[in-house]
Amino acid sequence: MAKPRVTFKMQRIAENDWQIIAEYPGAEPRFIKGLTSKADVDDWLNGERRIAWLRSQGYAK
Repeated sequence: MAKPRVTFKMQRIAENDWQIIAEYPGAEPRFIKGLTSKADVDDWLNGERRIAWLRSQGYAK
């Protein structure tokens, strides 16, 4: 059986205000705030910040 994974969804709040919603089965959604553009969200999702966040939440080693 596959291990559940964290899924990330981007959301635009306002012109220069973006956030990422992290969802994990059986847990409340978590919000990563303070992102300023879609490019910033893309950098977060494809870079080290995502891995560091997963580690800080106990979802990665």
